Amino acid sequence: MSQTAIHQGHPVPSASLESGAFRGSLKNYLPPRVRGRDQAAFERDLTMTRVEDLYGNDGIAKSGVNSIATNVIGTGLTPQSVIPAKRLGLEQSAVKDVQDQMEWLWAEWCGQAHYREQLGFEDLQMLGLRSLIRAGEMIHLPVMDERPGCRFALRIQDIRPSRLRTPWDKQFEPLLHDGVEVSATGVPVAYWIASPAPSVTMLDDSMYTSGEFRRIPARIGHRRSLFHVFRPESEEQFRGASCLSPAVKFFRHLNDSIDYELMGQVLAASFPVFIGLENGPQALPGYVQEEAEGEGEEKRYYQDIPPGGIMYGNKGEKPEVLESKRPGSNFLNFCELVLRILASSLEIPYEVLTKDFSKTTYSSARAALLEAWRVYEVYRSFFVRHYCQPLWMMVQEEAWLRGYLTLPEGAPDFYAALPYWCNTRWIGPARGYIDPTKETAANIAAIEAGLMSRSEAIAERGGDFDEIAEQLAREQERYKELGISVAQSSVSVRLHSGNDEETDDAQTTVSGADND
Repeated sequence: MSQTAIHQGHPVPSASLESGAFRGSLKNYLPPRVRGRDQAAFERDLTMTRVEDLYGNDGIAKSGVNSIATNVIGTGLTPQSVIPAKRLGLEQSAVKDVQDQMEWLWAEWCGQAHYREQLGFEDLQMLGLRSLIRAGEMIHLPVMDERPGCRFALRIQDIRPSRLRTPWDKQFEPLLHDGVEVSATGVPVAYWIASPAPSVTMLDDSMYTSGEFRRIPARIGHRRSLFHVFRPESEEQFRGASCLSPAVKFFRHLNDSIDYELMGQVLAASFPVFIGLENGPQALPGYVQEEAEGEGEEKRYYQDIPPGGIMYGNKGEKPEVLESKRPGSNFLNFCELVLRILASSLEIPYEVLTKDFSKTTYSSARAALLEAWRVYEVYRSFFVRHYCQPLWMMVQEEAWLRGYLTLPEGAPDFYAALPYWCNTRWIGPARGYIDPTKETAANIAAIEAGLMSRSEAIAERGGDFDEIAEQLAREQERYKELGISVAQSSVSVRLHSGNDEETDDAQTTVSGADND
């Protein structure tokens, strides 16, 4: 027997939501909204100015930014070429040669990557990520510039995000959003970068006209013309927002509070003494100085007391020590609360922000660092996808076009299999261990159980499997030459020679030491 649906076209009463009503404690809560592009650009510029000031003058803000950048980038993200030989119909030995070529070509390019010849590519990574955290975005311009003694023309010019803005005479262009020119469907088409002629005077960049800008296309063919990297936090977002922006108010107030308390301590340390004079100043000794604030004002008298000095008062002089009761008993608790709020805005634990692990146990410290590493991995993965990997492809493409890169005979064309030829694994700095012995033993157990490969374990420690395997092979050969027996352990590494003939098993000792 079939049933017919009931009518649901009429409304049914439902609960009223406090969050959507003007009553109770939310009666006057009506958040302001940004409705114009000019207002949004003004607020973003002001936020960037305030954040730059905090980064330059507030130690906590700088510590938060640098903690993330140091753990995400460290000494630099290193590529490991991983070409899928099977997909290309090649032998692994042939692919291995191409991988070695690519990694050495990349190492050569990294030393000459910077346009101003001041930094290596590892330094550019750190510079870019700091900008991404601090300003909410980073802007790097790839430039082709032939220079003597350099085999590569590709160089990277770092640009301040404040240069990306809308020219004064194009404020009413409907498809120009704070320096980002988009199509009717919102796809970035070009970027307007302020590039005025050199001048000894500092001009207001908000007044620059389009003649003092460079319009840089978003892409030329399949290549990016400019790296404008930011992490969108909402849909239809064209510019980045600093992760420090929700905490600017807290940073400022905490900084002011500490300044005031510090000044109070300085005043208290100076041990001020007020001496009441019953008979007026007529009997004061000659070493007492006088001071008048203005015409007709009553004079004040003071005397400098050297450290450790002892004074003996005269009859009628009553010393009164001016005591300071600051900071208050809850000041440290207040500071800790604010710092926890700041750490939350940066998505890192309080202990990482303050570098204070004095109140933590092994379990809580490990939990805090694991939570922090989830954040670092998100940043690292994003940075690799949007910056490092595209640059790796640009470098290998130039190497191929210049004839530096040789592919195996019968292999697919470089452009026809570009994603395969440029497939890469990026290795960052090691996590560090709280208890190296325990965590190394856990890795060994995972490898023996088949839950982790040696490549993964080595990558976690910031190493390259191929380099370590080759080094182990060299060490084993050297031990044999010298007749030295290597201490045995539960981990056995089977080494192979270059012609795939097996050699003796090399027993390697696993050390529990690691850099925290």
